Amino acid sequence: MSRNFPASPRARQVLTLALLASALTPVTANAQSKGDYAKLLERLNALEQKVVTLEGQNKALTDELGQKSQAIETRTQELADQVEFQTGRIEKVEVRAAKSAQPGVVPTFADVNGNFTFKVRGVVDADYVAFNGGKGGYDFNNGTAFRRARLGFEGTAFKNWGWRIETDFAGNAVAIQDAYIQYNGVKKWAFTLGQHKAPFGLESNNSDNYNSFIERSIFTNAIGEAGAERRLGASAQYVDEAFTVAFGLFGDNESSTRSEAAPDESWGLNARATWEPVVSDAFNLHVGASGFWRNDVKADNTAAAGTLRLRERPNVRVDGGRIIDTGTITRVNNLYYGGLEATAIAGPFSLTGEYGHLEVDRATGFEDVSFDGLYVYGSWFLTGESRAFNKGNFDRLKPFAPFDPSAGNWGAFELVARYDWFDVSDTPVVANAGNKAETYTLGLNWYFNTNFKAMFNWVHFSGTHTPLDPVGTRTSGDAFAARLHLDW
Repeated sequence: MSRNFPASPRARQVLTLALLASALTPVTANAQSKGDYAKLLERLNALEQKVVTLEGQNKALTDELGQKSQAIETRTQELADQVEFQTGRIEKVEVRAAKSAQPGVVPTFADVNGNFTFKVRGVVDADYVAFNGGKGGYDFNNGTAFRRARLGFEGTAFKNWGWRIETDFAGNAVAIQDAYIQYNGVKKWAFTLGQHKAPFGLESNNSDNYNSFIERSIFTNAIGEAGAERRLGASAQYVDEAFTVAFGLFGDNESSTRSEAAPDESWGLNARATWEPVVSDAFNLHVGASGFWRNDVKADNTAAAGTLRLRERPNVRVDGGRIIDTGTITRVNNLYYGGLEATAIAGPFSLTGEYGHLEVDRATGFEDVSFDGLYVYGSWFLTGESRAFNKGNFDRLKPFAPFDPSAGNWGAFELVARYDWFDVSDTPVVANAGNKAETYTLGLNWYFNTNFKAMFNWVHFSGTHTPLDPVGTRTSGDAFAARLHLDW
């Protein structure tokens, strides 16, 4: 009798167990044993077939599950890739949005990497002044005027380069203020080329946006016009944590007229150094020194030296009456200036002062002359703020509670008081000899926010031998000035 042994290992194991069981079972009848064995073999073959079928079904199910698992893994990876891609896009958009439009009164625009930036800048100072007549023969006129109406642009290029151009339209005249490029690629250094402020004193180098009075002191304006302010030139500035130094070579202002009859351009050196020996939350101390030298200004190709005239109004600009005027000093060879400055800040209180001395070197046979000026003022923030100081200059004030009446916030309030004095009595111009002036100013500044403020000054001024009174008696008076200031 032929036997068909199962091919499946599992079936053969089943058959082997059955044969062992059969061998161990006693045989009672040979025929019956043969029949039973045939039935057992038939059952085992049927069982093997089921096992084979189940194995096939299991393999098919395993293959199907493997395919589905692979498909799920592939889809999961695709979704993960899409999420990562979309997240990257969102991050880039957020970075672009953050860098391309920084918030402010006007936005600062930039590329994603911050290598190029662009910003519109400007200043508007609208003034009103009312005079109370005093002694003297000059009638000051009340009125309004735009002290400043500036519009310009500034930015950076190729990451390490800065630039600015700004024009003033006040008085129905167009005058370029700043027009320069600046390189900042060397740590702690800045190199500037073009028309910009020459280093000169605290009040002059400080931004007009941050000064505490409607006008700077008399001597700062008068001497600054002679040897500082904005001029065409090249300068370098080093800024450390508590120390700054700036120096440069400068010619005249861009507005200087060139013609055969006009003098050659003068030029000179300017420098300023500052030090903050004490810097803390409770107390800040700032000291500094500045100076300049300007060469002679030839009137023509002869040996005749140039001319100098210092003059200034009494801390207001609406009226043109000048309380200081040296007259035209001729035969001027060189100007030498030296000045000292200091500021102490203790919480809401601050005290600031500056002194300047100008030597006028004249041609042989003509007497040299000198002039002196100073100011000192105090500041008190009634609302508790403290004057900010940054890199040797005052910085922008941030009120604790910007103006918002609906929330009960009214901004910041500052009381200021100043004494201002300038003596040009040494002038060789006989008609102006003995001219000197002084002013006392009380002021209130109302800071609505970081960019908008209202300023109120009461100025009591007096002077001797001023050009305002041809009789030569003492000139005095009061000015009540108000300003609305906006800058961006």
